[in-house]
Amino acid sequence: MQKISQTHKLLSIHILCHIALIPAFMYGELWLFLMSFIWWQFIACTSISSGYHRYVSHQSFKTGNWYIWYLQFMALFANPGPVLTWAATHRMHLRYSDTEKDPHSPVIKGFWKVYTHMWGNDVIIEKKMLKGLLDNRSIRFFYKWYFHILFAVAGVMLIIDPLLLLCGLCVPIVFAFHGYGLINTIPHMTGEAKNSVISNILTGGEGWHANHHADSSNWRIGQKWWQLDPSAAFIKLIKVN
Repeated sequence: MQKISQTHKLLSIHILCHIALIPAFMYGELWLFLMSFIWWQFIACTSISSGYHRYVSHQSFKTGNWYIWYLQFMALFANPGPVLTWAATHRMHLRYSDTEKDPHSPVIKGFWKVYTHMWGNDVIIEKKMLKGLLDNRSIRFFYKWYFHILFAVAGVMLIIDPLLLLCGLCVPIVFAFHGYGLINTIPHMTGEAKNSVISNILTGGEGWHANHHADSSNWRIGQKWWQLDPSAAFIKLIKVN
């Protein structure tokens, strides 16, 4: 068993980003937020949904070695935390969904604790959930240096233009916070995974939650023609047989 938690660091960054939006809403232009949302969708589809989730957590498709480095760097702009902790925790969630061992069940831990990502401080990860993670050099690298790289990127963006920092980092982090807060709560409020159209819009195709719980090894989470899943479209472009 291994205890992993960086919850307070992650939550502090989320809070700062929410505060940064106050003057932005007062003085900003609507088109900037629209561009930030499009940028967030690109991040979600190409790094978190397709990468953190379907590629690393479930190893549901194969692609080139470049992708493991790309997905971890690109994900920084949404601040989900290192892929090591994200993937291991998600595996625990799938294995023990809505039971006492589920790291973020709203039924067990409460809606707001899960929505605000404050469940992480008490997570004990079973070592078998780390399979294929600790032996990957890039995953170990980003686990060690995640926050250093994130703050370095933020510093460079601030120097170039404070507006770039706001729209390129702060706003996507806020979208990610609420998108994954919704995914971790709404589909599980009844104690059984459900699909959620709202969370799907915010997370690049992750909202078809019941589909995923039924077949977690399938990289297509939107399994019907009308179930929008842009992350699956991206995976089709990069996967190799």
